[in-house]
Parts: sequence; C-alpha cells; structure tokens
Amino acid sequence: MANEVCPCPCDIGDKFEYGGLGEEVQIEHIKAYVCKPQCSSDKAIIVVQDIFGWDLPNTRYIVDMLAANGYIAICPDFFVGKESWSPAGDWATFDEWLKIRPARKTNKEAEVTLKYLKEKCSAKKFGIIGFCWGGIVTHHLMLKYPELKAGVSVYGCCTGAEIEDALPDQI
Repeated sequence: MANEVCPCPCDIGDKFEYGGLGEEVQIEHIKAYVCKPQCSSDKAIIVVQDIFGWDLPNTRYIVDMLAANGYIAICPDFFVGKESWSPAGDWATFDEWLKIRPARKTNKEAEVTLKYLKEKCSAKKFGIIGFCWGGIVTHHLMLKYPELKAGVSVYGCCTGAEIEDALPDQI
C-alpha cells in the first residue's frame, strides 16, 4: 500500500525463474521480446511492462502465454534502454526516476513496434495490455492509435484531466 515511505504501491512480488520461449529482437532504436504462436496468426498483442522492465521474466512469461494462445506477442523496451526500477530502490527518489520515463511519451516506440508487427510478422489486428506504468501507456496509446482495437490496463489509471489533455479536441 502507498504511504509516505513508499509512495508507489508497486511491488515485484515473486520473481519467476523463467528463461522464455521467444527471442529478443532489435526494432530500430529499441529492443523487444517477441514470441509467435505455433500456428499462423494475424493477431498481435503489445505487452507494456511495469516499472520493473521489459526483461523481467514475469513479463516474458505473459508474452509467451499470449503466444501459446494464438497471438503474436511482443514486449518492447518502452524505457528505451534506461534502467528499470529496482525493487531495492529508494522510494524517495521514485518521482525523479519516473520523470525521465514519461508514460505519455511512448508514441515513437509504439509506431516502430506496430510497423515491425505489420512488416515482419504480417499482423493485421492489434491489441495492447499494460501493467502498472504500462497501464497508463495503454490508456494513452488506445487514445492515439485507432488501429489498437482492444486494450487492457492492469492497475494503471488516468484521471479525467489526463484524458482531456490527451484528446482535447475530441472530448
């Protein structure tokens, strides 16, 4: 639970010891973890990491699980090489850490990911799921990219004012 000592209620929980079934790829300026289903599919899901990063085994497990259910699944490094939050980090510095990882400045990474999915994976239908920080990214990208037809934000929220700022001319 959030309090003065721990302003963010995030916790890594149990860290899986998991190697993954997919592969790391370079997509223009970012790395990503991608896993494809055994059978051909034109449906893709973008997985947006929480504060603990795109390379957390727990996140890769989610990507692999989606692929096992017939989706091309990809988790790009939306932090673009910047260090993920450490569970041992000083929560008093969290706001400063977060300032250089703005959830609403992820359009470039979304665009190159969508391009990769279309050109390299032949995807035609797109969804997105985000956890914690990635949930806020999910809200943002769902408002910006109409080709994302389904979105799930897992404990990442936006206020009404933030949504109005995202699309002031459409609300």
